[in-house]
Amino acid sequence: MDQLPQQLLNSAWQGAALAVFALGYALVFGSLGIVNLAHGAVYMWGALLAFLCVSTFGWPLWIALPAAVAGAGLLAVLLERIAFKPLRSLTAGSLVLWAGFLVLLAAFTVRWSAEVRWAILAIAAVLALIGLAIDARTTRVLWQRDMPRLAPMIASIGASLVLVSLAQAAFGAQAMRLPPGTFPDAPVRLPGDLVITPIQVLVLAVALALMVALNMLLARTSIGRAIRAVAWSERTSRLLGINVDRVISSTFFLSGGLAGAAGALLGLAYNRIQPLMGEDVELAGLTVIVIGGLGSIRGVVVAAFLVGALRVFSVAYLDSSLRDAFVFGLLILVLVVRPQGLFGRAAAVRA
Repeated sequence: MDQLPQQLLNSAWQGAALAVFALGYALVFGSLGIVNLAHGAVYMWGALLAFLCVSTFGWPLWIALPAAVAGAGLLAVLLERIAFKPLRSLTAGSLVLWAGFLVLLAAFTVRWSAEVRWAILAIAAVLALIGLAIDARTTRVLWQRDMPRLAPMIASIGASLVLVSLAQAAFGAQAMRLPPGTFPDAPVRLPGDLVITPIQVLVLAVALALMVALNMLLARTSIGRAIRAVAWSERTSRLLGINVDRVISSTFFLSGGLAGAAGALLGLAYNRIQPLMGEDVELAGLTVIVIGGLGSIRGVVVAAFLVGALRVFSVAYLDSSLRDAFVFGLLILVLVVRPQGLFGRAAAVRA
């Protein structure tokens, strides 16, 4: 038990990063009722974008981290427009976006020369921008229908596979590491024989700041009130004059930005970035939102620290190979005792 304070410190920064990731899940599910299984792929791309900014462009971390967050947020918006919105309503902009997506796939499915590949990628980017512009200005849709219940989940699985495959095609399947000296790694000794590294301090500080900022945004801003209104009733929000499509895009941007922040922070902390890194944290994030209560921000944060502590203590004091078994055992126990989660509420009937 001498290591208990140290393990509590380890679980704190890991739980904080997991909370940031899981909050993105909770935002999308609370607003649309969609379990976005491509969230882990966006997390992975956030880490890749931070890696590119630091290792390729030579940017300092204080610029690379916001760039990775913004890039992951825009990727999530693009994902929503390509994979989710056409399930609700199809527009001419959606068709142009899909054309750009097919051109993007063509850039990696054929062995082009570097110059030709970059030209194809530029064409795909132009088509995507044109499609987004047309979609934003469209008032008439080609067709609209109720979204099938399982369609978004199936679409998100396909989107996740595409994003991971694109990352493997562009960067390979091997793990990438940041150059030595990118961030100070000398451990800092605290009172009580506690040891923490500067990157772990950064992860904890940024994660807590993002959680506070998200809470303030949802509670005190107009876009936060609009997100909560859409989460309560999309139909009523439209009757009140709220631009629901814009709110959904904003929600996906916030969700993707949180995933990108978690990916960049944990990628820096572990200094190991690869296309499949989102799979492990994706399952942990799903477990967190179910334990905390689907759609409950406070429950997600509490559950993330709880799951983070369970993962750390199971490795430190028990068998590391059973780490995930303990986590999912807790999940089953919560589902049996309190199916709506620790802070969840009974399902309400929406208008």
